[in-house]
Amino acid sequence: MSDEPHSTEKRFSRRKALSWAGFTALAAALGGFLYKHISSTSSVHVESFSTSGNGQKKNILVMTGSGRTNGNSNLLANAFVTGAKEAGHTVNIFHTAMTPVHGCMHCEACWSTGKPCVIDDAFDQLFPLLEKADMLVFCSPLYWYNFSGQIKCAIDRMYPYSKKKRLRSMNVRETMLLMCAQSHFLRSFAGPAEAYRQMLGYKHWTDRGRLFVTGVDDLGDIVGHDALAKAEDMGRNA
Repeated sequence: MSDEPHSTEKRFSRRKALSWAGFTALAAALGGFLYKHISSTSSVHVESFSTSGNGQKKNILVMTGSGRTNGNSNLLANAFVTGAKEAGHTVNIFHTAMTPVHGCMHCEACWSTGKPCVIDDAFDQLFPLLEKADMLVFCSPLYWYNFSGQIKCAIDRMYPYSKKKRLRSMNVRETMLLMCAQSHFLRSFAGPAEAYRQMLGYKHWTDRGRLFVTGVDDLGDIVGHDALAKAEDMGRNA
């Protein structure tokens, strides 16, 4: 009796086993990828949107948080600035990483010297811009599921403007948030999106738009990305 049917069956079993092994390996790799990008984030809803302005010319302050001169988030900020200037808005840009601001020490000595803060550093250049800006735009890369440390230090130093006994106030009424990240998932922005939402409520700012850009990491990754055109439109419609 021939053993060929038995050999054919063994070859078929080997192919089947190899196929299942390949599928399992692929599933494991995909599962690891999803775990890496999702497991550390919350369920906060994240979405990009923008609203049109009232047509009035504004004084806009853009605060960036990238430590790279031509980083993706800085290019995003530049696109916004281009659109805003084309529309006739006055725009100032403050690079918190290039002009470092120390973190708040919670010393409670705010305004004791006539300035918002007693620390002598680059915040002395920032606070005059904060006091005359109608709109504040935060633009930062995503670091560890949050704002970059540089821009966070600058935000913390705004504390004097929230004290009951203050010499002056910020003129900011509207804000926008622009961010980009290596992650391919919008949920990765949940942390800064929620912090931004809380700031809006605390300061009674009007949210004029948010732009979250995924999948950009290396220098220049955002070049040619449609997010640059969106940022420019947000500036133009500010």
